[in-house]
Amino acid sequence: MEDLGSFKKEILLAALGVAVFAEIVSLIVYKPSLWFAAGLAAGTATTMGCFLILARTGMLTEITKKGGTIVLSYFARMLLYGVVFFICIKIRVPCGFGCLVGFVSLHFGILILYGIVYRFFRKKKNPLNDWTEPKEWNDLSIYDDEEDDW
Repeated sequence: MEDLGSFKKEILLAALGVAVFAEIVSLIVYKPSLWFAAGLAAGTATTMGCFLILARTGMLTEITKKGGTIVLSYFARMLLYGVVFFICIKIRVPCGFGCLVGFVSLHFGILILYGIVYRFFRKKKNPLNDWTEPKEWNDLSIYDDEEDDW
């Protein structure tokens, strides 16, 4: 498996950019809120940490060829999301909303980076979408059957 260092770095920077953009929008639309900013920071840090756990789990699964770590990682990440959101919502409601925005910052960062920027502005290969090479499972010519009279 190839090194995912630059790939992870791009995604984490995009998530951080989305979180900063969300904070700027909240300052313009609503008003300065320390609780929203704290929740946004907590949610963004949590989703970045969960992404790093996911990447590490994928690399370990590739090495060990055992799927047990995937299930354990999934439940650990969901528990982490739940605990952080519970703490934030108990502190104050704006903190909880900021936490939710922080949770989706990584996903919007991936959408912007690999769904929009790579699709329309960059010519370099998108590591998430390698559909140019025919794969065994989508190359229907391997299923040609000479005895088939349909």
